[in-house]
Amino acid sequence: MHARDIMTTDVMVCHPEQTVAEIATILNEQSFRMLPVVDAGRRILGAVHTLSVLSSLVPGYIVEGYLKSIPYAPDIGLLRKHYKDLMQHQVADVMDRNPTIVHADESVLSVTAALITYDRFEYAMVADADERLVGVISSSDILRRLAHDPQEPADDA
Repeated sequence: MHARDIMTTDVMVCHPEQTVAEIATILNEQSFRMLPVVDAGRRILGAVHTLSVLSSLVPGYIVEGYLKSIPYAPDIGLLRKHYKDLMQHQVADVMDRNPTIVHADESVLSVTAALITYDRFEYAMVADADERLVGVISSSDILRRLAHDPQEPADDA
């Protein structure tokens, strides 16, 4: 079985010049956790994830562990202030520039290994030979396929 056999092809995308506010609205309304970022020719530039937005909200000194305890921090107020500021930025400012990219002819085993090894967001973008987006595969897509095809032969790749 190959990536093309399980990928989702009807993929909503975004562009680097869109605002984070636009994309945050789409992520919330559609219950998505990720959108591929592409150029006008659908070449993959990166991905914007809910976690890439959140990681832009928390000051680096907190994420990097320089403070052992932060009970005195304003908490949600600090996040809200940073959130309002971040919403004016472009997607290019927060996107992951190194998403996991696989190709349609790769085996599902190879895609699974790539997700485990390289991806912290559980999605792989499927690209054609010119690095244009043709689909997306999530870890859930793989698990769902395994559950629905329990009799697949072990040597089908």
